[in-house]
Amino acid sequence: MPNPHVLEKYRLKRKLSVKQLTERMGKTPGWYSKIKHGHFHLPSYHIPKMAEVLGIRPDVLAKEYFSESKLEETSSSDGEEPQTA
Repeated sequence: MPNPHVLEKYRLKRKLSVKQLTERMGKTPGWYSKIKHGHFHLPSYHIPKMAEVLGIRPDVLAKEYFSESKLEETSSSDGEEPQTA
């Protein structure tokens, strides 16, 4: 399930208002609000433009946005996957 918090993290880091972000995307604040609140997912074809607006590489945004949010929170610091029984 996509993680919309990633978009907010980078939007705030770039100090962009929702209006600035959506104008650069050619979208409305309502469009972004639906994504931000999980009512609608950012289509993969918008990843390159969103990454450009947010100042990050598209592959980084795609990996973070489409990853499981709980996986990031519980992953070990050594980079190894947890062992399953």
